[in-house]
Amino acid sequence: MRYFALILIFLSLHQTMRTQGTVEAEFDTIFNFQFASLKNTHQKKILIDEGHNTIYSLPYGRQTAREMLRIMEEDGFQLQFSNRKLDSITLKEYSPDILIIHGMPNDKTVLTDGDKKEILYKSPLNENEIMGIGKYVFEGGSLFLFLSHFPGGSGALPLLEAFKVKFRDGYAFHPNSLGHKGGLCSHFTMSSENKMINLDHPLFAENNWENLSPGTIKFLCGAAVFRNPEDTILPFPNNTVNFSPTTDGTADIEEYSDAYAGMIGFEFGKGRVVICTDQGIFRSLDLLIDDEKIPVTIHDPECDNAALLVNSIRWLGKLKP
Repeated sequence: MRYFALILIFLSLHQTMRTQGTVEAEFDTIFNFQFASLKNTHQKKILIDEGHNTIYSLPYGRQTAREMLRIMEEDGFQLQFSNRKLDSITLKEYSPDILIIHGMPNDKTVLTDGDKKEILYKSPLNENEIMGIGKYVFEGGSLFLFLSHFPGGSGALPLLEAFKVKFRDGYAFHPNSLGHKGGLCSHFTMSSENKMINLDHPLFAENNWENLSPGTIKFLCGAAVFRNPEDTILPFPNNTVNFSPTTDGTADIEEYSDAYAGMIGFEFGKGRVVICTDQGIFRSLDLLIDDEKIPVTIHDPECDNAALLVNSIRWLGKLKP
């Protein structure tokens, strides 16, 4: 294992307060998901964005997603990384079957005038990129978009609006699924039995890959997203709460909903889109918090997140058994 320290917004939401701190983590280098590969049966290509402020723009970004990247390559997908703008020119040149954007916080600019300070937030995606990605999907491409709880998805809002997706830019909470140490950013254990895995979604129902139906999914601290009921892949329980951050560091209840989800998938024109609001759902990290090791999450022995990944990329790649 390799150890490193992350400075991040660690959600220790006791009552309504958020705190920041240093969280130690280690890369998992051992887990190796075994499955019947489709290698040499297709020539599908995946383009991964590392030009914007995604996880892959960080020096250790690829290491944190080691198993996710390995599984996609093992399944026969050709991976390419790009640090270019995601406009129509770039997408036409690479011509990927799947575009992956993994994390999308806003860009932050600090303006100062004497003693006065103002912070401006702006999406990293410009208008040409929003139009280019929308056109790419409408004409047959697929988008795999990972967001996170605040502030890890804020920069994707213009893109989400283009796909008619509603995103609650806060923290998803349900009293039956408390976060770490009782925090208000829930850790969900999902299954079809508790109606938090929708096996009727085409991502599962249309393909039925052998031994790849996930029994349990771990979803650790994410945000709420919704579109149409039939789009839901990982629904949250009824009466899930969105806690919205405020400027003074507290978290307010914005609304309750029975329609929230942590992962959705839908067709858009000739293309397909999957959006997941847990940025770590397929990453290979162990967070070390208060002498407790928390797997995040693909290598967690108590979950089938790797099987969910294979189902997702095959559905986005329009592969058939």
